Amino acid sequence: MYEFVGTAVASANAELLTKKDLVETIVSQINETKFEWFDSILANNIGPRPYDLVSNTEAAEFIADEFNSTGSIYATYQWFTYADKKIANVIGTLPSADLSNQSKIVVGAHFDTVSNSPGVDDDGSGTALLLEVARVLSRCRFGCIVEFVAFNAEENGLWGSKHYVQQALQSGEDILLMINIDMCIWDNPSAPPNEKLWLVYDGTVPYKDCERFADSILETGHTYVTAPIQKISNTNDTYVSVENWQNSDQASFWSMGILAFWIFEFNGFQNPYIHSSADSMDVESYNFTLGTEAARVVAATVAKLATPLIADFVPPALWIISPGVGYKVESSNLTVTWIGSDADSGIGRYEVKLDEGAWINVGNKTSYNLTGLDDGSHIVYVKAVDKVGNSVEHSVNFAVSTTIFPPVWIVITALVPASVVSVVVVYFLRKKRPPIPTTL
Repeated sequence: MYEFVGTAVASANAELLTKKDLVETIVSQINETKFEWFDSILANNIGPRPYDLVSNTEAAEFIADEFNSTGSIYATYQWFTYADKKIANVIGTLPSADLSNQSKIVVGAHFDTVSNSPGVDDDGSGTALLLEVARVLSRCRFGCIVEFVAFNAEENGLWGSKHYVQQALQSGEDILLMINIDMCIWDNPSAPPNEKLWLVYDGTVPYKDCERFADSILETGHTYVTAPIQKISNTNDTYVSVENWQNSDQASFWSMGILAFWIFEFNGFQNPYIHSSADSMDVESYNFTLGTEAARVVAATVAKLATPLIADFVPPALWIISPGVGYKVESSNLTVTWIGSDADSGIGRYEVKLDEGAWINVGNKTSYNLTGLDDGSHIVYVKAVDKVGNSVEHSVNFAVSTTIFPPVWIVITALVPASVVSVVVVYFLRKKRPPIPTTL
């Protein structure tokens, strides 16, 4: 209802999806297993992530790698200094399909924690949501920039988001909307069934505009997700004192007059596990289905407000032409050839690897020479990646045998004079003849 850009379709698949309801298709791509996996990596593999530990850098690198792995979002580090230490926000940028429109929608979450907490809910849940929404929306191109920002040093006073907003305003960037996700998986037993999640908006100035967009987000959430989410103003002190609404990164945007919202679990200030070692994957009341519904609300909201100009959820087609399956080659070299196609966004690149080796980017070439092959069985893999990051792999097995063993008699007759061969053959025949019996 409140779209920022007009609708235009630039691919056959996007046109098909638009007829079926594009937003619904986008929402259906959000995967709870993937969402939970992102959170588990942050909490279990990396652990507590305060701004001044090496684990904070490890988390930033993990987030950047996930952004870049989409193939269409590119990651950058936004460095700043806090408490005499150089740290970074991680920004994943999905470029606008309309080069004349460089306005942006920002989706954000903080990835740092307090010193002793794995931070599964605060705010591994928001960071996992950020990564899952980025993964899905990377398959689209919108009429504006969509930026996914993992903020640092939130626990120390919102320093990462403050720096981000300051730099954006100094650069003259036009931020249309910001959605912050901070804690979205605690299933508060006190919450009404239809209010497990809150959409917190600025109820001061301009009140009507903020509430109008809050209503639009709720409508989207209820239409495409049926999520248990309700709006609440930051002037509402029914549950908490008003100043507590300033305790997450959306407040940095509010302070600069930028339209911003906070998706938050019902009265997450009461969560007994946060800011402690108990904020772990073992908490029974942590509900990843609830977090997945929050992710779907965010994905649907972006899709509704910035209508995709290109949408492609279909991987390319790919066939390896040569070698054929089970092919045997009597050489240490082999040329692999293939054909690929993508009707929607087009082929972006091909990659090749042999056995368990690394992938090799071969660009748009449709053949590759394997050299120095060892004798034995091998598998060659080819991957096609389209321009929005969808990919498909194909592989074939083949065998190499560079050592040939011809029959012995061929070698002998080739190298030894015929008269000598005859004598040797007669000798062996006589040796093999049964002995003549001496008696009847």
